[in-house]
Amino acid sequence: MIMEMKQLELIKKIAVFLVLPFFLISMAGCSGDEGKGEEPDETTLPYWVLGTGNPNMPSSGTIIAQYSDAPVGSDISKLVDNDVNTKYLTHHSSFDIIWNGNNNVAVLAYSLASASDSPEMDPKSWTLYGSLDSKVWKTIDKQENQVFSDRKAVKSFEVDNGVSYRYYKLSVQSNNGGTATQISEFVLSAATFSGNMDDLMPHASGNTYTASTPMGTQHVNDREAGAADLAWLKDASQEPATFAGLPWASFPVGSLYPFGDPNPADVNQHVIGDCSACAAMASIAYLFPRFIKQIIKANSDNTFTVTLYDPKGKAVEVGVSNSFVADGSKLGACSGKNDQVTWATVIEKAVIKWKQIYSGSSDIGGIGTEYFTAIVTGNGTSFAFSPDRLSAADLQRAALVSLQQRKIVVGGFTENGKPIDNKYTSVNGHAYSFHPPKDNSYLFTMRNPWGLLPLIGGGYSNGREDGLLNIGDDGLIPPLIDLRICDPGAAKGYAYTGDLEPYTPPVYTPAPMHVAYSILQIGR
Repeated sequence: MIMEMKQLELIKKIAVFLVLPFFLISMAGCSGDEGKGEEPDETTLPYWVLGTGNPNMPSSGTIIAQYSDAPVGSDISKLVDNDVNTKYLTHHSSFDIIWNGNNNVAVLAYSLASASDSPEMDPKSWTLYGSLDSKVWKTIDKQENQVFSDRKAVKSFEVDNGVSYRYYKLSVQSNNGGTATQISEFVLSAATFSGNMDDLMPHASGNTYTASTPMGTQHVNDREAGAADLAWLKDASQEPATFAGLPWASFPVGSLYPFGDPNPADVNQHVIGDCSACAAMASIAYLFPRFIKQIIKANSDNTFTVTLYDPKGKAVEVGVSNSFVADGSKLGACSGKNDQVTWATVIEKAVIKWKQIYSGSSDIGGIGTEYFTAIVTGNGTSFAFSPDRLSAADLQRAALVSLQQRKIVVGGFTENGKPIDNKYTSVNGHAYSFHPPKDNSYLFTMRNPWGLLPLIGGGYSNGREDGLLNIGDDGLIPPLIDLRICDPGAAKGYAYTGDLEPYTPPVYTPAPMHVAYSILQIGR
């Protein structure tokens, strides 16, 4: 029986190989390269068939290596397994990797991640091509003399590509001098939504783009950091100053990802008045959960290193200890559903330290959406739609098209206490993340980062709905809504591809509410 199963698996592999395009089979069998090292004793097949739902590629298809020299455990499948702890290895310094998709898609961004060791084996120079027929290849992006800042580090690149290609080829020209080349992850990201909102842009305001820094106008006048400042930022034992009279305390840290992957439900505001930052983090978790895992590194001493961006758009490392803002004996910083430390708690603390260095104050109360997102993603370009500037249908289109384009969408209400969906009420001066509607009877969904909602008639929900508001076209609420739409920067290469699904909260047991009274009253 065991022998029959092995034979069946071999037949399946041969069958898949036979249906590959002939040029790919020929390419996979090529050999001879100046950078080629000694062949390993046992190698693997030079292709991998991707099923539906693979997070690295825009659709199902096949990824094919030029050479069949990858050793067991480092085969081509490791390049697209969504795990930077594995790697693809080839004993060549120049080689091609081709993705043959089952659908034509327009790739808008891509990323490469370095392996866990041997920086001399990192790719250094490469070109990304696209093709409709696997014969004529068009250059999409070219990079030279790239250096990865660390092991398992990710480099993301946005590309100007309006063509939906069937084939994409990563052609590596050189590495950093190693006898082999290794890459832990290769991601192609494409948006498939066909709508646009160009006709709405004359109604937009508050554009924060500036040519002087990719961080936007909001960071033009930030301070510069010297060597001592950068050392302080990176040292997790160096704590920021207290602010707003809030105490600090140490808290146990378990898993930063209680629901498996970063999730908006991990973001619950308590006593810090940073609703815009919390709403932005929820939006990033919804659109780019893999990005969050890439920018947080857990250290062996119960500390963390978070990669953020300085006012000039350069990556900086921020060390974070397990000391966070407290609310009595509970976690007062942004937390998970049961007051546990999550990735959001760690990022919030990192931004507090960042703000102390670059703005001179650790206080993040009232921090703006566009100010915060730039620090996390390295891109501060954003624009806004003021209340009552768009019809309900256009407001919906602005929000949903922006989400499908993988932009961070945050907004709020201009009036307090207005009834919504016959259950809840609005909160003004407060920020919400935006998500696709649960069904066509609504325009979109807005999530309150409190993780709960004020009720019509007084009081608050028990939080089972995770703060989700379903917004309908009732003629009352849509004119009260404003939007802030932010470019995703470095997060874009980690976007889930395809049409977005409505946000469905995970299953959890609601914890007793402890949003500070001052936050509930001010609504920020």
